[in-house]
Amino acid sequence: MINDKTVWVVRAGNNNEIAQEVEEQSAVALGWADVSNLSSTSSRDDVKSKVREAYPHLSEKKVIPSAGQIFRFVHEMKEGDYVLTPIRATREVLIGQITGPYEYNPSTISANYPHARKVKWQKKVSRDDFTSSARNALGSSLTVFTVTPYRQEIRSLLEGEPRGTEEPEVEEVDIYADVKEKSDELISDAISKLDPYEFQDLVAGVLRAMGLRTKVSPPGPDHGIDIVAHPDHFGFEEPRIKVQVKHRQATVGGGDMRNFITTVREGEKGLFVSTGGYTKEAETEARIANPPVTCLDRDQFVDLLLEHYENMEPELRAMIPLKKVYIPVNP
Repeated sequence: MINDKTVWVVRAGNNNEIAQEVEEQSAVALGWADVSNLSSTSSRDDVKSKVREAYPHLSEKKVIPSAGQIFRFVHEMKEGDYVLTPIRATREVLIGQITGPYEYNPSTISANYPHARKVKWQKKVSRDDFTSSARNALGSSLTVFTVTPYRQEIRSLLEGEPRGTEEPEVEEVDIYADVKEKSDELISDAISKLDPYEFQDLVAGVLRAMGLRTKVSPPGPDHGIDIVAHPDHFGFEEPRIKVQVKHRQATVGGGDMRNFITTVREGEKGLFVSTGGYTKEAETEARIANPPVTCLDRDQFVDLLLEHYENMEPELRAMIPLKKVYIPVNP
């Protein structure tokens, strides 16, 4: 019975492209087609080695989660466990039981999805038949994951029992806020990998995307000025903006801020960009300066980067490659 079984979700390809084959062939399958037969592996490290060997260009950040999902499919899934596969085109979900061990067989589904397990499909239900919390769980971006906490709900669907008129009370999830927070963290991670001069160029690129002209100081002593920005070709028009960039973990202190303030002349504006943030003393010095200095920390710079990203030069966008997606928000 499902009551004591693990319940898995295995997606039907990256874009649900093998949903028909999965149903017709009574199987679930994984891609990673360049990874050879995994029957001889016994640990996560074994699987990681196979993934690295097959995809030497992959970063460790991508190797680890990929190997983790493959390991679960090969070694943690058991005969008798239950498995769900969403069918995107019809908004249905296949529910079945795993009937065979892992096998490397390119003919089960296709050569692009050679890692397979046989399944006995028991029922196909509408996605709308699940509670909202179960639907959210099914919406994970992973290829292989568990939804065992919902097995009683799945048992009811298999047995045709009514779900009832009331759903369990669940905490409302703000999808946009959740995705944005994770996205901002990943962008911050990418920025942290840039060296100081690359980050300086990125800051200048954002300013140009805002419609300003920039002059970037070459590597070496910069006398406290990393970038000069202005609206026109020659720097005659105001505002003339002097920019100091600090790309480091340490916070900017009062001394650094005072040194920068002395470089900002009458009629000029000052902008300080620090990925390590600022001490309270530095923030006070910036606020009481005449004219005041605008301070951007890492999060504020990320917001500015996202706002003007599409207007930046391609070589700078390549430093932090991003893709636009549309996310439904709670009304």
